[in-house]
Amino acid sequence: MQWVNRPNNPQNAGLHDFRGFSGQVAGGIVRVGQQVMVLPSGFSSTVKEIWTLDGPLHEAFSPQSVTLVLEHDIDVSRGDVIVDPNDLPGASAELHAKVCWMHPRPLQRGKKYFLKHTTQTVQAVVTAIEHRINVSTLDPEPETPELAMNDIGEIRLRTSRPLIFDAYATNRLTGSFILIEQSTNATVGAGMLFPPTEVAKPEYKDFAI
Repeated sequence: MQWVNRPNNPQNAGLHDFRGFSGQVAGGIVRVGQQVMVLPSGFSSTVKEIWTLDGPLHEAFSPQSVTLVLEHDIDVSRGDVIVDPNDLPGASAELHAKVCWMHPRPLQRGKKYFLKHTTQTVQAVVTAIEHRINVSTLDPEPETPELAMNDIGEIRLRTSRPLIFDAYATNRLTGSFILIEQSTNATVGAGMLFPPTEVAKPEYKDFAI
C-alpha cells in the first residue's frame, strides 16, 4: 500500500465518497470479488473494484500499479500489505539477509540504520555479521568484524516493528530492502531476505466486517 486515494470531489458523484487503496501488485493476481486480508491488522474484506489510470479492470497482476476499492470501510495505511488469506507471507522483526555493502564507512555489528522495505521505512540494528562471502570462490569467511565497501555478506537485523515479507528467491519486491544511514540519508546497502521462519499472525485473525 502506497497511499489512500480520497479525491473528495463534490462535483462528481463517483468521486464524492471514493476511498481506494493505491499500490503495486507485488505477486499473483487480484480479482474483483476476491476475499482479501490486510496485514498486520488482519481485517478482512472483498475486492469491490480495481481501478487504473485507463479505467476499471476485472483483474490485475504483478507488476501493475492499481487502486483497490474494498467492500468494507476498514483501516488500511501506507506500508500495509493486502494479501490472499489462504496464502499468507511471513512476518518477523528478526531478519536474516544477504547484503551488498556500498559505502566507504563499513557495516559493523550494533550499528543502527533506516531500513526501507516496500513502501515503509523502519529503524533497524545489525545484531550479527555471520560471514563475508569470498566473491572469487563464493566460500563463507566467518569471524568477520565488518563489511567494507563492495563486500557481500550474511547478517542478522532486528527491526523496530515486524516486517511482512517473503524470501527474495520467492518474490523480489517483498524480499528486498535497502539500508539508509540515519545521519546522512545515504543509501549504504542493499539486501535480500532469506525465507521467513514463521507465517504472519494477524492481530485480529478472527475479525471480519
